[in-house]
Amino acid sequence: MIKVEKNLEDVPDSLKLPLNENFPNGVPSQPTTTHRRRLELIESESYIDNNNYNSRYKQSDIQAALRLIYKRKCAYCEQKIEQSHIEHYRPKKKYYWLAFSWDNLILACPFCNLYKDIHFDLDGEIVTFLNNDENLSRINVSSASYDTTELPKMINPETVNPLGHIHFERNGVIKSEDNRFSYTIEKCKIDRKYLNDRRRKLLKTFENDINAALVFNSGNTDDQEREIAVLVRKFIRDSFDEESEFLAFRRYAYTNNWLNDIVKEKRVS
Repeated sequence: MIKVEKNLEDVPDSLKLPLNENFPNGVPSQPTTTHRRRLELIESESYIDNNNYNSRYKQSDIQAALRLIYKRKCAYCEQKIEQSHIEHYRPKKKYYWLAFSWDNLILACPFCNLYKDIHFDLDGEIVTFLNNDENLSRINVSSASYDTTELPKMINPETVNPLGHIHFERNGVIKSEDNRFSYTIEKCKIDRKYLNDRRRKLLKTFENDINAALVFNSGNTDDQEREIAVLVRKFIRDSFDEESEFLAFRRYAYTNNWLNDIVKEKRVS
């Protein structure tokens, strides 16, 4: 996980309230339909699980905006995803009124989405929704304001910076001593074997490249140093490329001197 920046003022049109102030050139049909479905959910005080409602948070402008924000990567495990799921940070089955709210929608891979399910334990008190004009006017930015009351255990990468709270081992295992992050890791299964192997492979590839640089330039120390420096710079550069997978692991690797350790180990061997 890494911190994801979302502009809450840049709400996709299909999620905006159908007001003239939001659409000076005329209110289109998409936000009108979405808001009508939103009011129906609020009236029923529950989420209605059929395509009339499920389709409202999957409109093309919402998908495009989230893919751009998340760089087509899962909010939790950070792997690139071809089949992305629009996930609700606060589960729509419990927080029906937030089903179409911009600050409650994140991008997740099918597996993290499946494992997260409706897990959303609280250390505080659950909020309820009072249907009035003020609350409706803030419907796209109200989710985060509940955090101080609810104290959710599940991490929202859009509001909490994981830096310093999650740790890795060189075998790709992710862990945390922070209860909220350990809860998120456990419920979303971010430590599943497939992901651990993918993270570990990043270091394995670096190890192989260092070994090749030492072997192919065994007779020239200067050439070895130059090629090793290039490989280290590339690993660090990729760690700052927002398009790269597993940025948290990559950054943890170089800030904890794993790259230097690997170079030393390969030289000794």
